[in-house]
Amino acid sequence: MRWPEWWLLLATALGAQAGLAGEAYDALYRLYDYPRTLTPSQVPVCFHHGCAGVKRVDLRGTHWQRLASHFAPPATDPAAEREQISRAIAQMEQITGVLAGTAGDRAGDLNAFGTLAPQMDCIDESANTTTYLTLFEQAGLLHWHSVEPRAHRGYLFFGGWPHYTALVRDRQSGKRWVVDSWFRDNGAPPDIVELETWKDGWKPEGFTF
Repeated sequence: MRWPEWWLLLATALGAQAGLAGEAYDALYRLYDYPRTLTPSQVPVCFHHGCAGVKRVDLRGTHWQRLASHFAPPATDPAAEREQISRAIAQMEQITGVLAGTAGDRAGDLNAFGTLAPQMDCIDESANTTTYLTLFEQAGLLHWHSVEPRAHRGYLFFGGWPHYTALVRDRQSGKRWVVDSWFRDNGAPPDIVELETWKDGWKPEGFTF
């Protein structure tokens, strides 16, 4: 058996057995209708703004193997792992979009206004991305980053409109990076930006709500 195949089988087995989630997922569990134990067989997916709707999907088997393949071979540095994260989150959204019925989600909040498809706000997106990252972390797929509780910027009355995002920390440098999927349509790679830059109001060029 070639090395990458062996590694994927191990990652799949770990993902199937994983159940211990970290602080980032625990924070979500306390807020939303989430399973206490996070496993690939019961992955919560938020939608309808503010996690008003939550559907649990099963990512075992072929789905998990496809997701784990984005991390093979393991990244040789943090930047390479962030590229892996970006591709894996994009495919995760494609898979869960079909399973949870959220494939019609569009970038921002207003681009799908008036449609019947469940639309996600930044609370939904940040919760989902944090959940997906936690799955990768507890399966041993992340070597250079750890998942942290969501970050936010702005306030309703002071400092601009509130916005939430998933967050990872570079274990080597300590630098924090947001993994923000709200600015893109479902299934597109998320934006990964340094936290300080994002806190200053960063958004993709030309983006409108």
